[in-house]
Amino acid sequence: MAPVLTSISVAPQNTNQGSYGQTLTVNGTGLGTIATATIRVGAKSITPATNTGTVATCVLPSGCGQVSVNVVVSGAGGGTSNALPLYFIGSPFVAEVTPFEGSATAPSAVTLAGEALLTTNQVQFQGVTATLTPPTSDTQVTATPAAIAELDAAPWFQLRSASARTAGGTFTVPNAVALYDTPVITDLEPDTGPAGTEVIITGTAFVGSAISVTFGGVDADFTSMSDTQILATAPTGPIAGAQDVIVSSPGGDSVAATFTYV
Repeated sequence: MAPVLTSISVAPQNTNQGSYGQTLTVNGTGLGTIATATIRVGAKSITPATNTGTVATCVLPSGCGQVSVNVVVSGAGGGTSNALPLYFIGSPFVAEVTPFEGSATAPSAVTLAGEALLTTNQVQFQGVTATLTPPTSDTQVTATPAAIAELDAAPWFQLRSASARTAGGTFTVPNAVALYDTPVITDLEPDTGPAGTEVIITGTAFVGSAISVTFGGVDADFTSMSDTQILATAPTGPIAGAQDVIVSSPGGDSVAATFTYV
């Protein structure tokens, strides 16, 4: 009896969308053998790499747009199967990754903007699979990196590549994001005084483009002296008594230290 196709899929995304070099699997009945079957992808004829008679595979040739896939089996009982549609997808391109800075231990969502991203099925940061938000646009996709261990040493951040895998291939952006250690306060000098007191804050991971210092929830003027010291001025506003001092960076908020207003 003539071969019959029931479904096709292209790995690794396992849909009927794919691109050159990916593996096409055809499922059905009466598919013959490697010696007797030919898989036709559009106008191109390909000898199967494997064929069990119900499952046959081959490597996709180059192509563009929508084409038909069928199987032709030679010899007695052979024939030409029904056709199923296959869609060739263009290669993805990522032009921008935002935000660039984030936390190592609690990364926030990252947006990859570019072209041909609607079929994105995986995003990785430095080879580690991220949590993907199903894409709804051909020009951007969002994913949340997995948490990584902090560096615990200068420069207090780690660069990570970003890769978007689609039905059309994979595009990688090197050094796409920087994931920062959480800042830590180890000392305030002095730790008591009135508003206007200059306080040297000592600690670690005082780095990033968006550092802030608060006393009792009030923003303080400060100067970054190094990645381990900040000179801050106790602001007007907090009432007398113990107030939390927090350093914030792209890596998150430090555990509070205590400054006592008098």
